[in-house]
Amino acid sequence: MATASAYPQAGYRHDALTYAGEDDFVRFAAAFLGMGLEEDEPGILITTPKRLVAVRDSLGSAARQITFADTAGEVRNPAVALSVLQNFTEASGGRRVRGIGDLVHPGQLPAAAVETQLHELMLNTPVTDSWNMWLTCPYDRSVLGEDEIEQVALCHPGHHTDLSNLVAEKFGAELPKRPEDAETFPVELSELGSLRAIVRTAATMSGLDDERADEFVYAVNEVISNSFRHGDGKAEVALWAEGESLVCEVQDGGHIVDPLTGRIPPSLTRSSGRGLWMVNHLCDLVQVRSPESGTYVRMFVAPN
Repeated sequence: MATASAYPQAGYRHDALTYAGEDDFVRFAAAFLGMGLEEDEPGILITTPKRLVAVRDSLGSAARQITFADTAGEVRNPAVALSVLQNFTEASGGRRVRGIGDLVHPGQLPAAAVETQLHELMLNTPVTDSWNMWLTCPYDRSVLGEDEIEQVALCHPGHHTDLSNLVAEKFGAELPKRPEDAETFPVELSELGSLRAIVRTAATMSGLDDERADEFVYAVNEVISNSFRHGDGKAEVALWAEGESLVCEVQDGGHIVDPLTGRIPPSLTRSSGRGLWMVNHLCDLVQVRSPESGTYVRMFVAPN
């Protein structure tokens, strides 16, 4: 894996850096972002609330020049991280910037680790061609296994490498099977109101407050409506619990061609992609796959 030992040329660079423990992370993050400010390069840090505070304190007054994004808040869903980074680079007007994307943390659902890896791969596709950014993604070497280290190295080539084929392969793969006790509902358009009521009841029973429950119902309704509009006119919905999360999966016979759908802001001229964009911002985690058997959208939400 690459290290931040050599200053990169202008353009896009995507590195993985390893650290050992909280203090080491804070030292690295503050040094990397601080050196960027010395080079007149604004920075963005995406990490946990605790680490945001620690790095901010370490930077002192220089922290006012850094953008901080919270993985317990606006970037709780890894699918949102790409657009946060893109918005930051675009706001710089072509100016050189630095970023740290710290999305892998102990205690995450296994699905979150899978989606973070997919996000990291997408950072090596043509969507980043125009980015003038040195992006580093830190990983705690004290908890990484050999297989995980291999995956980290694959997702972080350092120089600009197009991994679109690998993204397409993973996007076209099946998700793990639902648990056997998942409640399954075939849904037709005329039954959408009843399905919303079922999801609302499940959300309330899972401990979601009214606002979160309403958001989850809206997200599920949006995905099912998309299935009716763009799929084969019918959908199957499944509900189950995974850890503290309520999970809802919507399956239909349609196909999504672009793996980036819902991950970057849809243009005003596009009629598609807006639904998944909103869903990604309403849920804690969203998994989208489009294998030969159809399209699967798996949404996770947990009490605050």
